[in-house]
Amino acid sequence: MSNRSDLRQIALLTVVLWTVDVALFFVPSAIAGAAPGAAATARIVVIGLGGIVLSGAVYATVCALAHWRPVARYIAVITVAIICGGLVAGSDLMFQEPLRLALSPSASPLSEQMLLIHGLTNWIGLAWIFGLAGLIFLLLQSNRIVRQRDHDLAAAHAAALQAQNAATAARLAALRYQLNPHFLFNTLNAVSSAVVNLRINEAETMLARLAEFLRITLAADPEAMVALEEELETLHAYLAIEGERFRERLGVRFICPPHLLHAQVPSFLLQPLVENSIKHAVARTTRTVTLRLEARQENDDLVIVVEDDGEAGASPAPQGGGVGIRNVCQRLEALYGPRARVEAAALTTGYRVVITMPLQMQRDAAMAA
Repeated sequence: MSNRSDLRQIALLTVVLWTVDVALFFVPSAIAGAAPGAAATARIVVIGLGGIVLSGAVYATVCALAHWRPVARYIAVITVAIICGGLVAGSDLMFQEPLRLALSPSASPLSEQMLLIHGLTNWIGLAWIFGLAGLIFLLLQSNRIVRQRDHDLAAAHAAALQAQNAATAARLAALRYQLNPHFLFNTLNAVSSAVVNLRINEAETMLARLAEFLRITLAADPEAMVALEEELETLHAYLAIEGERFRERLGVRFICPPHLLHAQVPSFLLQPLVENSIKHAVARTTRTVTLRLEARQENDDLVIVVEDDGEAGASPAPQGGGVGIRNVCQRLEALYGPRARVEAAALTTGYRVVITMPLQMQRDAAMAA
């Protein structure tokens, strides 16, 4: 359907086209130095006005056949142009000669042969002009259809992107909250064990630190990127709870250059890996197990290593069904695709998980936002 802007453009082009046609009629007289006569006036009235009016019929045909195949549309427009040309040429024969004689009584009437030649010449010329008008209308219509399709495609692409982002956000949130019940069960089980064994002070301390940990984690946006420094603070709160459980059996070592503290990481990303080491290394031995967490930069990537020196092969590999590692893999895949990877392997003593993801500093993320 045409809008007002299209209709104004069509009207302007139609007026210009027929104005040029009428103006060309004056060229021979102007070259000869003669003033326009009654025939020129008649042509302006009959052909000029008739051409403008019937051009509307050509445009209506173009609009009505918008869904036809291109060849059929062109044939239909050519047919209508020939008909309109014949109508205007016929009107010219019927009205122009009487009008010319009325405006100029001294003029001689044209012979039937001259009238016939005049009519056929007008028909051919007028059909060509109507055909040109139809071609212009078809081109404008095609341009409008292309613009509308581009607009619809852009809208569909935006809607698909929005839906994809919403699905990704929902998936990340589901993965994020899948971890909390797992950790909560382990901690509450430890508190219950401490109460049963009458270690009341230990149970109270663990509950207080659990409350602090939940305050930190539940206040965080599960879909947000956070500074590595903030993620390490969350780990400190978590390890304070586990430290109450295992005491001297748990050693912790953090290695992180100061400038990487502002690197952006998905919130709550590292806790499940640390929890794996606690569960599969610290909890299964009576000796001290040191948990080492290291962050470093390699070219344009941020590399984070979570490693323990527990028993060899004590932690599960991603394909082995470990909830924590599998969850981390899925979150990184959703966020970065092939740009991120997780490598997990058993060591001679202990287990190591290496995360590689694009390095984005906090200030860069703020500028991008």
